[in-house]
Amino acid sequence: MWIKILWIAGVAWILQGVLVYFQIKNFQSKLKEMREKGKVGVGAVKGRFGRGVIVILCINDKNTIIDAQIMTGTTVFARFMPFKALINQNIEHLEAISKDMKKHTKSAISKAIASLESS
Repeated sequence: MWIKILWIAGVAWILQGVLVYFQIKNFQSKLKEMREKGKVGVGAVKGRFGRGVIVILCINDKNTIIDAQIMTGTTVFARFMPFKALINQNIEHLEAISKDMKKHTKSAISKAIASLESS
């Protein structure tokens, strides 16, 4: 009985590792794609037991967001999706735009902007 449970737990652990690998590959390819367009900033907020959020912002020389991607979720099945609310916005006005968003999303956007400013 215990052997079967250990086997199932081991297989689940290996499967989770494989799925995390593909999620990391998705992140790396999205980051590479966006770096070809302009300056890139990444902001990540981990949810303790809830959803985590990763935001990638790509800006041009005029501080206008030319591409924005968001990944939010609790599982390894989460993938990046376009963050249309931020595209074509100036990063100086994002505080007003993000005021109605969830706390983790706002925090991830702030971290992405901070990473843009520090580079």
